[in-house]
Amino acid sequence: MTNGRASAWTAAAALALGLLTGCAGGGVSGEAASVETVAAIVSGGSVGLADRYAGMVVAGETANVKRDGDKVVLETYVQVGDMVKAGDPLFAYDVEKMQLDLDELYLKKADYENTVASANAEISELENQRGQAKDEDKLSYTLQIDSRRADIREAQYNMAVNDRDIAAMEASLQDTVVDSPIAGRIMSVDETGGSGGDDYYPTGGQEDPAASKGVDYITVTDVDSMRVQGNVNEMNASALTEGMAMTIRSRLDKTETWSGTLTGVDWENPVQNNTSGSMVYISSEDSDEMTTASKYPFYIELDSTEGLMLGQHVYIEPDTGGEDEEKPAGPMLPGYYIVQDEDQPYVWADDGDGKLEKRAVELGVHDEETDAYEILDGLALTDCIAFPEEALAEGQRTEKYDPAAGEDEETGAADAPAGF
Repeated sequence: MTNGRASAWTAAAALALGLLTGCAGGGVSGEAASVETVAAIVSGGSVGLADRYAGMVVAGETANVKRDGDKVVLETYVQVGDMVKAGDPLFAYDVEKMQLDLDELYLKKADYENTVASANAEISELENQRGQAKDEDKLSYTLQIDSRRADIREAQYNMAVNDRDIAAMEASLQDTVVDSPIAGRIMSVDETGGSGGDDYYPTGGQEDPAASKGVDYITVTDVDSMRVQGNVNEMNASALTEGMAMTIRSRLDKTETWSGTLTGVDWENPVQNNTSGSMVYISSEDSDEMTTASKYPFYIELDSTEGLMLGQHVYIEPDTGGEDEEKPAGPMLPGYYIVQDEDQPYVWADDGDGKLEKRAVELGVHDEETDAYEILDGLALTDCIAFPEEALAEGQRTEKYDPAAGEDEETGAADAPAGF
């Protein structure tokens, strides 16, 4: 541990107190105590630091197959639940409509060519007439000639655009069937996008906003392979680099591990839930401020999936190469959340029914530099806890602090497991 990191933990402790007292009036808002999930605290939430991430085993690669919104889908060959191989046809476009559109483009091309030819003929005739006209009449002929030349330039520009459309349409006619890019199961088919009916492709010149290029149509997921998904705060994402070695650790047996490689952070799809954002403390010589940081999923490609199950919850750790180093079996919870009672350490936790209780916890390793304790038993990552203050009382109503929204919301019954 570095001194800088210990200092960051100290700042985080002050922040946690400030957040909870600021949003809930000394830990309570009226009669409600402000609570936050353990996952948000230990995985880069209020603390903003993480050596370990909560993860889950998910299905492998997912492909969102798009359709061209300017084309009509003639037939869809698959439905939800079907298994497909890479290269299997998914749907086909209406070739007849595409051919009609191409014929219309060729008619426009002929019109532009006729406009250019007619304008050139008129220019030649006007130039002859101008040569025989009186001097005071020559300007009229010159203006007419300039107008025809402008018509030619406009027609030539439109023709160039039209030629590009013709080339694109001809290429589309050579590839009217869309195949699956991966093997897997059909997870969804957008029924609104494949009928080709008037409700989706309106006539009469009405523009449909949905009928645009690149509309998601069919989703295919590789369910035969597995990978691990974790979430990272954008303020901590610099610690994760594509290709780095990662260790996946069982929550039930700390000696059971799997190896894998980080394939990258999905910056296009931020996590959409109540803990998708976190309040992060930023300190500099000029100012101290808090900012909301979003969370993004990242994925681990596993070297082996033996012993893993889809939906299994695991821990994700950077592989530092220290195979013999003893690693904590549970998450490291900041010490300022733990009440060190003489008989039994405890935390103030939501009981699952929106009420506050003293929850006994079993502590493991203590990191003196960060003042963080390993939690062996008593809490789940989905449990909500409050910063301990004198004003708290058992049975007190709780409000869940949402870092993304910067406000509290009432908690309801939780489906959290009994422990790690």
